[in-house]
Amino acid sequence: MRICVIGKFPPIQGGVSMRTYWAAHGLAARGHDVHVITNAKEAEPPFRMFMRKQDWRRCAGRYAAGSVTVHWTDPADGTQAYIPMASPFVSKLATLVARAHAERPFDVLYSHYLEPYGVAGHLAAEMTGVPHVVRMAGSDAGRLWHHPQLELLHDHVLRSAARVIVAGRVAERAIGRGIAPERIALGGAFDVPEDLFKPRGPGLDLARLRQEVEADPVAAPLMWGDVACGRPYFGVYGKLGHSKGSFSLLAALGRLKREGLDAGLVALAHGQPEVEQHFRATARRFGLADRVLQIPFLPHWRVPEFIRGCLAVCCLEQDFPIAIHSPIVAREVLLCGTCLVASTEMIRKLPGYERLPNRYGCVAVDDVNDVDALSDRLAAMVRDPEPAAAMGARGHAYARDLQRDLSFVGTLEEILAAAVAGEPIAPSSRPMEEPAPAGDARFRLTRLVAEAMGMAGRPGLPEGAAAASTPVHDVARARQILAAVDLQIGNGHTGLEGLALAVATEIAVAKAEADESDPVPEEDPIFRLRGARWGVAPGDMAKLVPLCAPQVRVLTFDHDVAEFMSVRKLEDFPRHPAKRPSFIVAFAGPEGHAREPLLIDELTARILGLCDGTRTVSEVIRALDGGASAAIQKKQLQWIARLFQDGLIALHDDRAAGTGSRHRRAAGGRGKTRNPTAPRV
Repeated sequence: MRICVIGKFPPIQGGVSMRTYWAAHGLAARGHDVHVITNAKEAEPPFRMFMRKQDWRRCAGRYAAGSVTVHWTDPADGTQAYIPMASPFVSKLATLVARAHAERPFDVLYSHYLEPYGVAGHLAAEMTGVPHVVRMAGSDAGRLWHHPQLELLHDHVLRSAARVIVAGRVAERAIGRGIAPERIALGGAFDVPEDLFKPRGPGLDLARLRQEVEADPVAAPLMWGDVACGRPYFGVYGKLGHSKGSFSLLAALGRLKREGLDAGLVALAHGQPEVEQHFRATARRFGLADRVLQIPFLPHWRVPEFIRGCLAVCCLEQDFPIAIHSPIVAREVLLCGTCLVASTEMIRKLPGYERLPNRYGCVAVDDVNDVDALSDRLAAMVRDPEPAAAMGARGHAYARDLQRDLSFVGTLEEILAAAVAGEPIAPSSRPMEEPAPAGDARFRLTRLVAEAMGMAGRPGLPEGAAAASTPVHDVARARQILAAVDLQIGNGHTGLEGLALAVATEIAVAKAEADESDPVPEEDPIFRLRGARWGVAPGDMAKLVPLCAPQVRVLTFDHDVAEFMSVRKLEDFPRHPAKRPSFIVAFAGPEGHAREPLLIDELTARILGLCDGTRTVSEVIRALDGGASAAIQKKQLQWIARLFQDGLIALHDDRAAGTGSRHRRAAGGRGKTRNPTAPRV
């Protein structure tokens, strides 16, 4: 395809510029002819990146079959003057699109961010007749689209577009504003380039950067302060502001200095003039001018160099005014294998954040404005830096797993191709439907059995029968179905044994999920590791005390429940399931909030049965098989760590943590597969 991309681009700072850049080059790498239309050269400090000659060359690019060509608007000058003066961005962007289209027609226009790019894209689409795909980000969807002097125009742009890429609550509002649901697409979660964002690679040479910046009269004022060579430093990058935790971080560093701790801060961060001045004045007030180095924004491909040089990178966004804002900074830090210090607000925006608990995969800050707590965490890291590398490695593994099945560019390519062809949006790219109520997900097999028992008044299994809508939503109704099956078995229909066992299994799981004999306390999944040390170093794990999560219930069966996992219609049921022990973990908790049950293996069940708060991890391993080889013990240690990551156990550094708690029905894990979630059985 010949694709026109209209949007932010280097040297404009920020997440939208970053996504547009990687999208353009990702599409070109897939063989497309991509033309970027941007006003990026008109960006002014401090939100303009510091670009070297080699950085400018990276804006465009040629690949085996595709390429990226960039068309820049000219900075506003006297030839564009009118009163009141402003750069006519929309007009210039739309004109550049039309001119490039006249030279060789585009197949599709793709704009990212409504103002001015979506508006310019709409105008260009009207001029050229080319389908227009609009993508929104957090701030334009959450702020600009709601402005009374912009709202109606933005509604018109979105209603006129061939496709609108949004998600979640934004999709709901789009439908409410008249955008046809069949034209709304999910754009796919962004996957950070792992060939750049990785633990190994060059670090940022601060001394050389200072020389390069000071030689540039435009960028020079953006470099401020100093960090002594060899001094460990924390990092922060993005925009400055109170909601970003910038000033709480300075206050915490001031306390570290008063305590005699030698640590600095490198801030690849800037803000509006008043915020910038306040940041520097605050640093001076805390006596940090020789411990804080503020550097210009750098191109996205240089950010990994910055991250790798930091003891830890702080992402302290809290009470951010745009709730749907989901920055990518935390994932970039994790992929680089650097320790992440983040607000719980930021952490909870990460998918599967429960697998990134405090002290294990990150350092979580519950209240960024609690300067005492924040300074305590930073001070602990300076005094005891050993766990930082291990914390970064665990964060890296989490982030890589998070991105395993993501394909931002691939999904975008499908959406653009569908717009060109005028075809419906692929189901995988449509907004998600509302999840079914919790009750509808339970007793799936029992409903199949109920349908069989009611068909033609006979107990046989009709060929090809599929799932029915027979209402089975509670244990009482399921027991009635089981009694009917047992009656038929007693009358000689022994081939129904598999049906009876399936219903009995679902009843057992449902009863365990409703079990209130051991009350399930409210527990923040981020804070499941309690210990004196700020983070877990490699040698610490074996000394910790594992305790099963209170909501866990392990069920043991004398038949193989795995044989029910693939059942989709009545004839799929096994007539006589194999007689061998099998295990399921069910999760007690409020209806609608419990996790899906997990199928586990016998070893995992044994491990979790030993996690009663009275043994250390090393003692649990010895209890499994005291004569096991060192290699096997290492694997068992890693497995216990995975059970902790998956929220099935908590870890403490004191046996007293388990004192007073009765031995809970042990928790189970995942069996031998990568995906821990087994189908409900």
